Amino acid sequence: MGKKKAKKEAMGVRRKTAAGISVDVKVGILHTIADAIYSTPAGKVREAVANSRDNDAEWVIIVVDQTTRSIFICDNGSGITWKRFHEIFEAIGYGWGRDVVEQKLSYFGLGLMSIFQLGKKVEMFTRARGTNQTLKLEVDAEGIFGEENKKKSISVLKRLISLKKSNEASRKEASVSLVNETLAGEEFRDTWESFTEIIIRDMREEDFETICGDDFVAELRKWLPLKAERGEPFLKRLTGKKGREVRDLLENVEFCRTVDVYFGMQEDARIDQLWKYFPKFRSDVTFPDDNVYVGKRGGFAYYIVHSVAVDLHRDQRRGGDRESEREQDLDRKREADRETGFWVRNQNFLVKSADFLERSGPGRPRKFIDQPLRPWVYGEIFHKDMNRFLSVSRTDFLFDKKEFKEFREQVTQIVSPLNQELRDIYEKRKKIDEELVEPFRKLRGPKGGIVATEKRLREIIQHDGTEEQFRKDALAWLRKGRNKAIEREESRVDVLLRRSKRPLTLGQDEDAVVKIDPALKDTVDEREACEFAWDATNKRIVASLSPSLFEAKEVVFLGKTFEMVFVALKEADAGVSIDVDGGKVYVNPFNAQLAQYTVSIFDVYVALHIAKAISKTSDELVKNALALLGTKSEVSKKYITPLGDDLRRAEQLARRRA
Repeated sequence: MGKKKAKKEAMGVRRKTAAGISVDVKVGILHTIADAIYSTPAGKVREAVANSRDNDAEWVIIVVDQTTRSIFICDNGSGITWKRFHEIFEAIGYGWGRDVVEQKLSYFGLGLMSIFQLGKKVEMFTRARGTNQTLKLEVDAEGIFGEENKKKSISVLKRLISLKKSNEASRKEASVSLVNETLAGEEFRDTWESFTEIIIRDMREEDFETICGDDFVAELRKWLPLKAERGEPFLKRLTGKKGREVRDLLENVEFCRTVDVYFGMQEDARIDQLWKYFPKFRSDVTFPDDNVYVGKRGGFAYYIVHSVAVDLHRDQRRGGDRESEREQDLDRKREADRETGFWVRNQNFLVKSADFLERSGPGRPRKFIDQPLRPWVYGEIFHKDMNRFLSVSRTDFLFDKKEFKEFREQVTQIVSPLNQELRDIYEKRKKIDEELVEPFRKLRGPKGGIVATEKRLREIIQHDGTEEQFRKDALAWLRKGRNKAIEREESRVDVLLRRSKRPLTLGQDEDAVVKIDPALKDTVDEREACEFAWDATNKRIVASLSPSLFEAKEVVFLGKTFEMVFVALKEADAGVSIDVDGGKVYVNPFNAQLAQYTVSIFDVYVALHIAKAISKTSDELVKNALALLGTKSEVSKKYITPLGDDLRRAEQLARRRA
């Protein structure tokens, strides 16, 4: 016996002759499969909408009645005939094992049954297109999904499901007033010559609480085949020609066939139309053409947008206030819950996160996308008809199918080149951020260089005295090494930057352009202090720093509070001077050694000065300085030096004008 045949018979599916097929599936198999595909209330409601759209519905109305713990789902699709009802329920179980192509989004009647799982009792009223006959289906869902029936034959459904003729009066009586009033309204009155209404009563308490929760509609919007609202903030931030192409794609019925969905609570006596789901990105991030990829290939269409911002989803907080522990916990939760990467959709409905392309479970092979797209990427890949090869669960039946392997290869061809380009962008941005911006940004923080500097200083000096004596001695050493020549208030970087109204270039090469932009001082969060953009033409990062990075800082060092200011002097001038009694630290970041060895900016400022104070020879000076610093940074040398030249020219020009 073949392996596939043995596996199917083990699950209760038996093929007989070519002339006919008989089925003897246990009800428990039905439970397992329905739960695997439609495991959440949103997934079950999604399936109801899928059935509606498959039946050519233009709209779907969903109403929740908290008083009776019921949900009402009504659409103006083509309805279901007496014959089709029998086909659906006779196909349950058989469809799972068959080889014929299934073109609909619903799975062989299993999806319909999964909707019934939401409650104990189900009523369905329907009128098929071209007929005047209303039918009523009654389902004992509690009996079908009860533990006592799990091991029984699927033939038990015959006594738990009944179908009979009905009329509009019966439907209205069974329904809820918000549905009836909506259908009688001008917008809907003449649009439901045919219809289907599903009424699910006595819902499971946990499921019902989920549906009535604040997050349910947001969750539902992720899954439903909804229209994209043109005024949606995300789409408005696609500012160029490609933005229009994305909007056109979302209106293309070949890839994104949609349906209007309305949701409401009976107690609120109102319904609202739901629009397509998009993540809530930072309000300051826009997407010009260089940040948008859109196209079509065979049965695929896709768009992916990206930013070189550290995180598209981070809340924009002003003022640099420290967050409470609770706020940090909430941020971590948002971090875990946010939508990232890209989605794969079947006609904008059958949503699968990108990881569905990977075989689940232990011992799986390497990821087919070696380096997954970063969190600062969002996109969707649409496929016209994935159902011809999708299976009902993530099993070997899916991953071993030839059609699925071909599909996955096509996704790889779309994603991998883009993924590599975005990884390159990320690495370039990361280098600038970590080696140049981050040291300035963390200068005053608990993770700044001052803590490490004090620790290293102790290790080098090997002071055996008390804490108070150590600090007293260290400050005395710093007094001796004071370089008064660089303590020039007129050369302060923050003063010079305030005089400049135009961006000042720090430096540029084939990978990046780095500049200080005075316009960013009041528009960029102090904790960020930098904006990144992607120059697609030259394939390089454009980093714009806020002058706030170079403002005077208060730092605590050796138990004393200092004001640290930056001065724009020559490479040959001293790097640091510490006025212990005046409480000021003057730093010339353009000093040749500082620019060359910067790891953490403050580490270097203090380290070289301390090394000089504690060293007797030039060899000791080099040894102690490198011990304090740790590593070289070519990035700082490359970009800090040109800034010093620029600022000195600005200072000289100001003097001549004066």
